[in-house]
Amino acid sequence: MALKNSSFYRSLEKIFVLEDFNENKTNNNQKILFGIGFILFSLILPRAIQPQISFLLEDLRESVLTGDTGLLLLAATKLVFFNTLRHSPVITGAFLIGQGVSSKVKYNRLIFILSLFIIPVTFRAISAIYNIQFLFTGSIYVTVSVILVLFFITQKIPRTLIKLVIINLFLFGFDWLEIVPLLARFGYSGGEIAESIRMVSGFIGADYILNYVGLTVSLMIIINAFILTKVVMDHYKKMFLMERLRKAELQALRSRYFQEVKHLVHDLKTPLFTIQGLSGAIDMMVENPKVANFTEKISDSVERISSMISEVLHEKKLSVIKVKEITDFLKTYLSLEEQQEKVKIDLMTDEKILANKYLLSRALINLINNSLQAIDPQNGLIQINACEENGQVLFLVKDNGKGIPKEHLEKIWEIGFTSGKSTGLGLNFVKKVVEDHKGEITIQSKPREGTKVKIFLPKVE
Repeated sequence: MALKNSSFYRSLEKIFVLEDFNENKTNNNQKILFGIGFILFSLILPRAIQPQISFLLEDLRESVLTGDTGLLLLAATKLVFFNTLRHSPVITGAFLIGQGVSSKVKYNRLIFILSLFIIPVTFRAISAIYNIQFLFTGSIYVTVSVILVLFFITQKIPRTLIKLVIINLFLFGFDWLEIVPLLARFGYSGGEIAESIRMVSGFIGADYILNYVGLTVSLMIIINAFILTKVVMDHYKKMFLMERLRKAELQALRSRYFQEVKHLVHDLKTPLFTIQGLSGAIDMMVENPKVANFTEKISDSVERISSMISEVLHEKKLSVIKVKEITDFLKTYLSLEEQQEKVKIDLMTDEKILANKYLLSRALINLINNSLQAIDPQNGLIQINACEENGQVLFLVKDNGKGIPKEHLEKIWEIGFTSGKSTGLGLNFVKKVVEDHKGEITIQSKPREGTKVKIFLPKVE
């Protein structure tokens, strides 16, 4: 339980299990750090493996003395396993560093270039440290080439762990080819121990068996790696299509929702006309100052509602209004919802803007509602400022709530994206309203520190 709550565990989970392909800057830095960690681990690992190599050589000597093909195959299997064990952290580290750096500089081919540099340098370092022959062999050349091909083939696969599993499967398959005597004639050979295994195989007449086993096992592993790649790619292709379909459905839902709202609002005009007419009739029939005052207020209220209806029905229609009209609308809404004690509104400008009063107010109310859900019920506070900044009118909505995780910040404006139980239409609606007003919206947020949303709109002289 303590491990799962640690920052190290969360970093591993984020990089290898949860991360998307379009990584943020922090995630790329973590990949580079973990890649360096794998490279450092590869420098330590041979110390643990070297004693096991001596047992392998014992099996090899015994097979020479007894002519036992089984011992030869056992020694060959051990060698392949140890080779893959030694190669894997180097390949993994090079891949993570290459992927992290490539994503930071937006140059995908750099992952191949860095692999060709990091892997041979690491191999030379291991050879120098332990005074052994740790060669950049044929299997490594092929694996590095596969890294480049896989990087471009699997760009739609967002999980680094799956990519590393596929790469290491290919590595394991290619390592088996180093013990095949048939391929040694074409220059595909490993180190000294692999050469010794092939010599013993020729001495006891086991070339046919070694060729058969090496090629068969290698082919099985490589075919399985290809199948895994195809299955994973098909899976994520279906997931991608399903996501696009979901967004299309949400877009259709949004369009249908607003159309129904428009029809409903349009139908409200008939009772409003009736109220307006009856109010005028009462005013003419009753000569009472109080009644006249009441009918005048009814007429004013009907006019305001009619104006709001017009703004809903003609959402593209913008008119010159004072910023104060927006803040007054927000105060009225908050008083009706009994939320004014949690929200502080400061009007610091008397500028005018070109706006659809109802839609812009609804966009700000959406932001306020999001903040109300994020803040603590006891100590939560939302600050709304309307002021002038850099020659524009600024609406600032700031809260001290739980904040938004960094990985969600780039997605919150997407239609359908939600981290709660909402439909995922609210923030997309806010962004669309701001863009329709020729404005700009930005958001800053940190977990447990709150969120700050700024809406910049051009002012009217």
